[in-house]
Amino acid sequence: MGASDAVLQLVCAALVLAVPLGLLTVLPPTRGRRTAAAVAGLVGGAASLTVDALLSAPVDGPGRVLDAALAAAIAASVAALASMRLGSLGGAVFAAIWSILVYQPVFAAVVGSVPSLVQTVFGAVDYAGVLATHVAAAASLIVLHALPVPPREISARPQAVGLRRALIATALVTLGASAWMVGVERVVNAASGRILGNAVVGLLLGALIWTLIERIAGRPGTPSGLVAGTVLAWAAVGLGVAFLSPMALGASVVIGVAGGAAIVVRARAGTDIGRRGAIAVIVATAIGGVILALLADGFGMAATGSTALVAGQLGALLAVCLGAAGSGLLCWAAAVGTIVVHERARGGSAAP
Repeated sequence: MGASDAVLQLVCAALVLAVPLGLLTVLPPTRGRRTAAAVAGLVGGAASLTVDALLSAPVDGPGRVLDAALAAAIAASVAALASMRLGSLGGAVFAAIWSILVYQPVFAAVVGSVPSLVQTVFGAVDYAGVLATHVAAAASLIVLHALPVPPREISARPQAVGLRRALIATALVTLGASAWMVGVERVVNAASGRILGNAVVGLLLGALIWTLIERIAGRPGTPSGLVAGTVLAWAAVGLGVAFLSPMALGASVVIGVAGGAAIVVRARAGTDIGRRGAIAVIVATAIGGVILALLADGFGMAATGSTALVAGQLGALLAVCLGAAGSGLLCWAAAVGTIVVHERARGGSAAP
């Protein structure tokens, strides 16, 4: 690879780490949660480097660093979210095991080769690995929220987030996600400008759409919703960010974020927002996949007249959901088991 490509990937690797920093900015601030995110991130990054070393020739060091940075960022994000239900220890264990058991296989299936495994098996497109970064994480977190945990470990509490913090968090997530979507191309080429433009515009538009959905629902806008809208927009456009015309980009973000946001915004007080948020991510990804299949430049239904890609996109999403949900059960068992052992060692009780 040329020197410019190496610089691109190393810079993007550093910027990708802004994603968990953004999420931690709007979550209830605790030292334990930050520690859990850091530990899980280290495990995720190490797992990525190990898998790359075992399965590929050592010819793309900067590319490996970028992949490892993304793995670390996503594992840290999952740890931060899982700790809302499992506490810092359980969140770290859940995310660390998830990064090895779930993330790495799915990432390899969607980004690890050309053509990718999901393209070969399902005929699906996942340009930026959203099936790994969003769908696999969301499906496992849904399982986590559906299963019992030690009551004392449930730490999710409503928290008012100021507009300034929310704007900083939105900027951090947008920066990290956009860096990954540009860096995954591996080189600077004619598509790079379009990818960057689609990523930045799409993610910021997603933040705006979430706010509008709240207003339409008759609820005051919540600053933290800006970050949620950005994450949903990433899910909706990441599948085909390089192949979306302005019209397709707008449709993916508006419909995808609106569909996902409605699931959360319409929830009653006391509802498990974490579970609804995870479902919203999957809904946004599914909508983005369908719109990509219909409107993608050159190979969407509008260009080919074929509906096969629609079935392929939804089939790949369903397969990842089922696999991640089953593996999420194992991650939950390991996390709860660790909590129980830890509490017993301290002379306490943590029976779920």
